[in-house]
Amino acid sequence: MRKIYMAGMSHKVAEIAIREKFYIAMDVKTQALENSPFDELLILATCNRTEVYVASDREILEQELVRYVCNLAGQNYGDFAKFFYFKSGDDVAHHVMNVCAGLDSVAVGEDQILHQIGRAYETAHQLNATGNTLNKLFQGAIHTTKRIKTETNLSKLSCNIPFLAMKQVLHTFDDLENRSVYIVGLGEMGSLMLKYVQEYSTNIFASSKTYANAEKYADVLTPVHFEDRYGVIGKCDVVILCSACSEPIVTKEEFGRVCYCEGDGPKQSLVSNPRLIIDLGSPRNAEASIGEIPGVEYVCVDDLEKIVSENRRLRTIEFEAAQKILKEGLDEFLQWMRMDEVSKQISWLAERMVNAANEESEKLLRSMPDLPQENRKRISMMYERFAKKMANDYLYKVKADNSPEDVQVFLKCLGASHD
Repeated sequence: MRKIYMAGMSHKVAEIAIREKFYIAMDVKTQALENSPFDELLILATCNRTEVYVASDREILEQELVRYVCNLAGQNYGDFAKFFYFKSGDDVAHHVMNVCAGLDSVAVGEDQILHQIGRAYETAHQLNATGNTLNKLFQGAIHTTKRIKTETNLSKLSCNIPFLAMKQVLHTFDDLENRSVYIVGLGEMGSLMLKYVQEYSTNIFASSKTYANAEKYADVLTPVHFEDRYGVIGKCDVVILCSACSEPIVTKEEFGRVCYCEGDGPKQSLVSNPRLIIDLGSPRNAEASIGEIPGVEYVCVDDLEKIVSENRRLRTIEFEAAQKILKEGLDEFLQWMRMDEVSKQISWLAERMVNAANEESEKLLRSMPDLPQENRKRISMMYERFAKKMANDYLYKVKADNSPEDVQVFLKCLGASHD
């Protein structure tokens, strides 16, 4: 019987300094999916979690799967095993449903995780790394999440990471009318961040590692070459980092230089002109030590979780409604899993019945060597049709009219009678 397993770490069990070590580059993920050692495989990697999902006909132990994830990230199993959680069977399905619906996110109900899971599933599916089990699981999770989005107000009350970042900006500065904002990275996170910033400021700068990408937004901001970022950082009140990187793109040393002004005496910190640095990257885009510079406030993804509590009370009723829909989606998948196993057993027993009928017809025909070929053929067909009719009446009808558990009891008795 094919069973599902998963191993991973998230913001709930590991701080960002640990999670960023498990950044898995796209080329590594692609190679892993193309050369999977498992029957089915899907890899999910976001700023808040790294998780690997497996469906296998053999038993998968926790140590094996956690080691696999550590190897993908190039990290030592002994150093990081304690940060992982491992699930199997029904617990995996429940976890996937919760994660996809945003109910396990920093900002409960946020929409971004749905798109991230959709991309992870599409990538694995296109590389033929998934099969019937993971296909059904993730398709079901995505469908259930879309129901939650349309049938409840949870999304309207949700606060995704860029939304939380914007709340942090407005908490630090009462308004942005006379403030300047610099966004580094214009991928999905940065583009959404730009939409929020536009509502409060027109003095916006932005960089992308590909300058042409920043130029696409030239009607609403000033594009800046990525290599010129420190010059702009030194002039802006708010810097929001959303770039994909494996090493910090803003260091304390370089940032410190642009945060001090030269006078007749020694260098003086720009305390009178405070700076807010919001780092939405995972791995982090900046060295966290830049927050030690006087006048600089540094906020990373983990810090934003402190703001979430404001909205939790408002979402209680919608959360309960979402949980009800989630349970329906979970029950549907688990029913499919159990019935899928039943279907395999029924097909096997039906095949046994037909084979047994063919064997009996052959025994009969051997006792009548002079029987014309046409009659021999009719007898063989009669035995086979009878076996198929019995299978239909006593196997497939039982499956249609009973629960998987009751059918399993029936099949166990029927299977024993044929041993």
